[in-house]
Amino acid sequence: TDEGKTVIHFTISSDMSSTYNNACIAASELENVYVIDTKNLSTGGGLLVVAAAEMLNEGLSADEIVKKVTELVPCVDASFVIDSLEYLYKGGRCSALAMLGANLLKLKPCIQVKNGKMDVSKKYRGKFGDVLKQYITEKAGDYSDIDLDRVFITHAGCDPDIVKNAAELAKTLAPFKEVFVTRAGCTISSHCGANTLGILFIRKSPI
Repeated sequence: TDEGKTVIHFTISSDMSSTYNNACIAASELENVYVIDTKNLSTGGGLLVVAAAEMLNEGLSADEIVKKVTELVPCVDASFVIDSLEYLYKGGRCSALAMLGANLLKLKPCIQVKNGKMDVSKKYRGKFGDVLKQYITEKAGDYSDIDLDRVFITHAGCDPDIVKNAAELAKTLAPFKEVFVTRAGCTISSHCGANTLGILFIRKSPI
């Protein structure tokens, strides 16, 4: 800002972290600083960042970008499937009983980020690779409401073949212009475990 530049700052969901509130406090002491609550995690927020960069290249002003990106926030479809509840249990995010039951029944929960919070949207059953095929097909099979500019396949250290198959399936199901494969950060990876994978994109209407 000392150089006369405008800053648009994207934060993780305010329901998951105090980062947004802290950023707003800091921004209130400066000029030309905007703070956007992505209501999402890293890749979900990343979709908004890329959209904002495209708007900047199109010549939109900071005010216009913030307005349009804020309207996109509820349209981000971010979810992921977890192979085992072991790490969520170790991190205090699920009970020993829930972990035991999921392991016995071979359940693979799908976590959906919606309205800034994470909730279990569905419980799949079976081998992780087979579950991912069903999950991605259900997510991208009907792409009439999906913005096809790009899709992210984000994982926490899955087997390379599993990741490759997931990306190829996404390409087969919908005519995405770009398919990005990204690695989840250390926080998500440590909370969810290595076999965690999600497909993320922006919808044309709020989810």
